[in-house]
Amino acid sequence: MSSALLLGLALAPLGGLLAHHAGRVVVLFTAHDPGDGDDTGPDDAPGPPPPSLPGSGRAVPWARWSPLPWRLVLTGRGPGAERVAAPWPVVVGAAAAFAAVGFCGAQRSAAEIAALAFLALWGTLLTAVDLRVQRLPDALVRPAYPVALALLAAAALTTPSGTSSAVGALVGMAGMWAVYWLLWFVYPPGMGWGDVKLSGLVGLHLGWFGLDTAVAGAAAAFLLFTCVGLVLIALGRAGRRTQIPFGPFMIGGALLVILLGDSLPLLTE
Repeated sequence: MSSALLLGLALAPLGGLLAHHAGRVVVLFTAHDPGDGDDTGPDDAPGPPPPSLPGSGRAVPWARWSPLPWRLVLTGRGPGAERVAAPWPVVVGAAAAFAAVGFCGAQRSAAEIAALAFLALWGTLLTAVDLRVQRLPDALVRPAYPVALALLAAAALTTPSGTSSAVGALVGMAGMWAVYWLLWFVYPPGMGWGDVKLSGLVGLHLGWFGLDTAVAGAAAAFLLFTCVGLVLIALGRAGRRTQIPFGPFMIGGALLVILLGDSLPLLTE
């Protein structure tokens, strides 16, 4: 059995376990009509309600720069001892994503694998929230940046050519954010502000693997979005004016380009 397959099998249960705990936050976010503010726009208008328990509606304590509300995540209970469980598709999705990271990234350093695993886990959470309520909440997007930067900094110190990869990551982050900001600025209805804020995180990981990878990952997002949209229209599940969350395609396109690029040598052996 190859080392890539062994690593994939080892990471899959880890991804499921982490999502079993972290995935509890997915149900804390509710739909919010875009009114600019917080995760829908860059101005001072009132934003969406804070993360709240799905049963009682009580707000969940969540420090501004904390990646997660740790008490709820670790215990599965919110204020008032209300139980909160992660949706099972989130657990399965994270397990599958971790397995893909292990199989396709087996030739990379441990620090790089950790960074990719974080993108896989956080990407699964953000995808689930965006699909449920068409939002990419600040509470999840904002603290992901320092975590990702720390993981890639560790990778830069432990990986050959790590310095050049780190520079590429920063360029990818800035460049991707600039492109998405421009798209939002030119036509705000066509691009959510949450997508703009997520773009830097996606560009950071793509840029680590090269600027060509960053370009390919951005193109893959739009290609996947177009293909899925056309299929939904053909099936009568969507119309020309139907709003389809774009965040899952940004994350999925990035992971596909990164992982399939890494896996080509393994698949051709």
